[in-house]
Amino acid sequence: MLNFSGIKNALLINPPTGRYMRDPRCQAPVDTRVAEPPRPPMDLAYIAAVLGKNGVSCTIRDYPAERKSWASYKRDLSSLNPDMIIITTTIPTLERDLFSLEIAKAYDREIFTVAKGPHLFYFDREIMHKDKNIDLMVWEESSIIFKELLEEESLYRIKGITFRYNGGVVKNEKRVNENYINELPLPARHLLNNALYRTPDTDEPIAFILTGMGCPYKCIFCNSGIVYGYSVHSRDIDSVVDEIEVCAKDFSIKNFFFRAETFTFDKEWTISLCKKILDRKLKIRWGANSRVDTIDEERLFWMKNSGCSVIGFGAETASREGLKGIGKNITPGQIKNAVSLCKRFDIESFLIFIIGFPWDTEKIIKDTIDFAIAANSSFIEVNIAFPFPGTSLYSLVKERGLFASDRLIGYDYSNPVVKTQTLSSDDLKRLRKKFLRDFYFRPGYILSTIKRLKSLRIGINYIRWALKFVINIFGRR
Repeated sequence: MLNFSGIKNALLINPPTGRYMRDPRCQAPVDTRVAEPPRPPMDLAYIAAVLGKNGVSCTIRDYPAERKSWASYKRDLSSLNPDMIIITTTIPTLERDLFSLEIAKAYDREIFTVAKGPHLFYFDREIMHKDKNIDLMVWEESSIIFKELLEEESLYRIKGITFRYNGGVVKNEKRVNENYINELPLPARHLLNNALYRTPDTDEPIAFILTGMGCPYKCIFCNSGIVYGYSVHSRDIDSVVDEIEVCAKDFSIKNFFFRAETFTFDKEWTISLCKKILDRKLKIRWGANSRVDTIDEERLFWMKNSGCSVIGFGAETASREGLKGIGKNITPGQIKNAVSLCKRFDIESFLIFIIGFPWDTEKIIKDTIDFAIAANSSFIEVNIAFPFPGTSLYSLVKERGLFASDRLIGYDYSNPVVKTQTLSSDDLKRLRKKFLRDFYFRPGYILSTIKRLKSLRIGINYIRWALKFVINIFGRR
């Protein structure tokens, strides 16, 4: 069995297999997103911090963000000569991602290869029996696992992994809702090319900061609870603000996205963080995800005053029955109220909708388009339902025979693997384009967006993003 004390040099990568969001619950091509910035590989930065504290020299490469090819990866293998390769995978890119491990083993059979991603829990045995280039799979939150890999004498004691041993494949137990968020070191941000990750409006560097883990809600399409647990664990406020200060001082970053499943879940914690940002006189701009039933005037007051500029909300659908069917437990009225509250405090609102649930009809989707136009948020995104393994949606789609393909690999939020009881996957692609077109190409929306512009620079960036949007969304079949 591997002795991890022998690992001295690790290469951690997003393979050169396309610009994808590689978040456990958001795995979509960056170029199909309307108003979201590319995300730095913070998972790799946390792993590198853990390894680095234990004497392992680490290099992080985000080949897609750097627009680099397999040739660049091969050159890095030759120049860095790593003992271990760690890759982040997504379902859409899984097979191509694993090719990076084949290349590594061809370079040196002794390189220890690790693939990580929550979906691997469901595919691990099949893949490892088929592909002999993978030594270990990590399918639960990885940073803490790598700490244990360095400390534990036996791999059998580490939950959340599958590994190769004596010609066989061993799958360990799952972890159960462990709270380790305050045990993590600050991520190794110095190993990232921070200039690659920029805001859509000001085109300035943006840092993603982990502020919480876990989600108590059980929406049928989301794998957040499966990955992070159904209890909310908030990070120590001083630690969050310390990281903000490091980003500002060491990397000249003043734009942030606070990463949590529902940033505003704990009202007292949310307001306390905002007050701490103000106490330390940090002049920053930031955004976060929320739920429409977890904001109010008091929270928004403190969020705005501490620099909040945008909040993302999962609206999903305008159908009351649909909202109940997906387990969202909100109402269309609460969605509209959230947008109105944000406008009152001059905070941009970003509504995310999902089409393609089993019961969705063309009328339901068109009604949701009309609702989105009436709600008139600052931005929207439209996803086509993706049945992550382990979710209730996956079981429902399987039971009703609504898979459009017999495999998930290669599909994503804009390239559907599902159909509905009345709509084909091609219908869903058409309706997603219609949704985006009807919302963003309204003369009134364009005029109001121009009026909100705070500088010519932002206006130029909006035009650039709009052109990319038209080419990438409507230039595709």
